[in-house]
Amino acid sequence: MTSKPEDLRLLVSPSLEHEKLRDSELERLRIVPTLKTFFGGNPVHEDNMNNLNALLRKYINLPTKTLQTQELQSFKPVSFEEYKERCKSGSRLKTKHHRELTGILNRLRSIDRQLMPADVAETLREFSSSKADLFGASEKKLQSLDTFGRAVTVGKRKTSIADVYLVKGEGHVIINGKSLTSAFPNDSDRKKVLFPFNVVSQEAKYNIFAEVRGGGVSGQVEAIMYGIAKGLVVHNPLLKSRLRKAGLMTRDNRIVERKKPGKVKARKSPTWVKR
Repeated sequence: MTSKPEDLRLLVSPSLEHEKLRDSELERLRIVPTLKTFFGGNPVHEDNMNNLNALLRKYINLPTKTLQTQELQSFKPVSFEEYKERCKSGSRLKTKHHRELTGILNRLRSIDRQLMPADVAETLREFSSSKADLFGASEKKLQSLDTFGRAVTVGKRKTSIADVYLVKGEGHVIINGKSLTSAFPNDSDRKKVLFPFNVVSQEAKYNIFAEVRGGGVSGQVEAIMYGIAKGLVVHNPLLKSRLRKAGLMTRDNRIVERKKPGKVKARKSPTWVKR
């Protein structure tokens, strides 16, 4: 009597099922290291470096700034002894490993503060000492849009002060309740008010509402101009370098020199008469 193929499969299948069960059980009981760098010399340090390098590659295209000496001194990364305790590598952790870590941390910290992602800031806090000032005590508070989507800034020139409200729109300009033409009839004054938009090629993309007081026409015009430049940076921080090159991020602090006693004007002396 010859056996059929189905009968042979029935005879072999129990052992195969047993082998599969044993393999799955071994797979379940196999110890898997939590770190991919477990078999290296310094697994914790190497894992930290892998994560920091991945973060650096992710945000490599973000603009950076040169860190001043005061900023470098204000941020204190984790010390060598503390980092050695974290890594638990004993004598295998060398000072060169700590230098590698601080080098990448300083590179991440050089990302422009206004564009720094939340995960980068969190990583910097994780690897900083407990008393470190992450962005320096002298760092100014960042401006942001208000609840109406406006950038509220103040521009000054001579004795003029302008409160400027910049919001995205169709290019309407209202100054002290008047249109731009009514407020400044001179064409050169109107061009100076809108000069920041020409620098960044953003003409007719924002509405301007300004209240200006004090000084004369030239002072009021330039005060509004500086306020608009600041508002554009609040809307888009990437425009700051272009506006700075055009001289719009630093106000012209020159003012008319006062008249002195015994002088006709600030420095002019009276005409000398022989007799």
